[in-house]
Amino acid sequence: MGFHWKKMLPELELAVLLYGSIAAAASGDNLQITVLVYNNAPVSVSVLKQAEVEAARVFSAAGIGIVWVNCMHGPRTVSEACAHVPRSDEFVLQIAPTGKTSNDSVFGEAFLAEDGRGKYCDLFFDRIEDENLKSRTNISRLLGTVAAHELGHLFLGLNAHSKVGIMAPIWKQQSLREVATGTLGFTGDQSKLMKARLGGEQAKFISFRSRNGRPGDY
Repeated sequence: MGFHWKKMLPELELAVLLYGSIAAAASGDNLQITVLVYNNAPVSVSVLKQAEVEAARVFSAAGIGIVWVNCMHGPRTVSEACAHVPRSDEFVLQIAPTGKTSNDSVFGEAFLAEDGRGKYCDLFFDRIEDENLKSRTNISRLLGTVAAHELGHLFLGLNAHSKVGIMAPIWKQQSLREVATGTLGFTGDQSKLMKARLGGEQAKFISFRSRNGRPGDY
């Protein structure tokens, strides 16, 4: 089982609408992100909800909460709540029906710019299903943990893989057992780095206003 990240050319980066809370950023408490989910694969509502619970558990253990927004209402209908460029605390996760890489052991990819920042990641549901059949790991926990891994790349940037924990590039039997028991997670150093980066982003882009005195975008 493996993972892959991919760089995006700087010119393909999208502008970000920047909002935040001075109090939350300054204190470092109650850090929270919103994940916009595009379920373009045959993932049932129950499996997806349980996967979101699992991914949220992983991030909660690292000190970060997740609010999920499910963007798909039918195969071609996108919720109005998702029809905007991701804000500073928003990230986009697409569940694709089939893998898009030549290596079948790659279950997802995070799209990172040259500076290591990213907003978008994909999961490949057919490959996750195959691993589910081979290892008999609960499909919801497997999907949720893969989601947490890819979202982790968006926080941790380039060279984010580690020898242990959820950011290991290959999950061996011990890691799969931890997935099955809901105990695989980020290391302490990874948690500190993610919270520092999220708090820094919130503090950096807080309290700006457009020329007419209302919150604006740049």
